Amino acid sequence: MSLEGYIGIDADQPMSEGALEQLREKMRAAQAQIAGIKKEERKHKKKEHELHKILMKFVQTSQKKELVLLISRVLEKNVPANFVLAIILLGNEDVQRAVGNYLMLQQPDEKMVQSDGKALIFFGEEDSSLPLKVKIEVDNWIKGMMFQAGETPQKLVKTAYKREMIELPKEYDFDDTKYKEKKTVRSQIFRLMAFVLRDFMEQHKVDQEYEQLKGFSKFILEGIVKKTEEMLDSMEFLEGDTAD
Repeated sequence: MSLEGYIGIDADQPMSEGALEQLREKMRAAQAQIAGIKKEERKHKKKEHELHKILMKFVQTSQKKELVLLISRVLEKNVPANFVLAIILLGNEDVQRAVGNYLMLQQPDEKMVQSDGKALIFFGEEDSSLPLKVKIEVDNWIKGMMFQAGETPQKLVKTAYKREMIELPKEYDFDDTKYKEKKTVRSQIFRLMAFVLRDFMEQHKVDQEYEQLKGFSKFILEGIVKKTEEMLDSMEFLEGDTAD
């Protein structure tokens, strides 16, 4: 699209000197906006490249073979490197040191913290058997994943779902066959989350059933992806309003 098309003008329409000056202002603003977008894209690609290198180094050097296998299965689905690193940060100090400020946790949007009215927090205050340090670290782990989901929202939503076309039941035999899309979060991702969480619990001498951790991890992943998808829908709606 040309710059004229980008700012919405008709190049063949004659205009006054005042209108021409307004046009020049719009073009300067549009050029600055485009330059800013391109700069952010370059910055994002550089960060993504660095995070991918960190992740691949961990995969190649880690002695945790089962963890490496789970990470590899997630990477096969092209899940963003920043989100995968946010998952394996919990309890892995070597990864925490390697990523440095790349995955600096910022305060997530309040809308990203809730899922169907339930806070995405692993342990309630009523569970006094768990050390406070464990509760805090797990809570920060979840918030970190939510924040990183917002850093690469389109890619995460695209890769975190397994999509299938399901045939709908026919009312009559002669009806045309119709389908609907079924989306489920990928088991590879929440299995990785559950493994990391179990490993972390074992480090802190906390006994938890793996199946329970897996179910919880699935719930957390569903909440994160759902809220990320809602955020994208809101952004598209707002951009549509701005374009008008």
